[in-house]
Amino acid sequence: MPDEVFLLDDREVVITRSWQVHCDGDGILGHPREFITLEPRGEAVCKYCGRRFLHVSTPAAEEARRSVQPVAPPLASAGGR
Repeated sequence: MPDEVFLLDDREVVITRSWQVHCDGDGILGHPREFITLEPRGEAVCKYCGRRFLHVSTPAAEEARRSVQPVAPPLASAGGR
């Protein structure tokens, strides 16, 4: 299953199956690539841009799916973003 991206409170939320992800801020300016390991509770936040990562197994991921609409089609990346 590819990653899912949602917008919640003006911040991107990425729901992923991976426990290790990376974030580079996307876009032209972006930021340095940060490699992130999700915490045991299945969540992490990028220190540069605030993008939130949730593991699919967390209740927070289900809540995000119910609360918001996707902002992009699922991403086809195997290692997160």
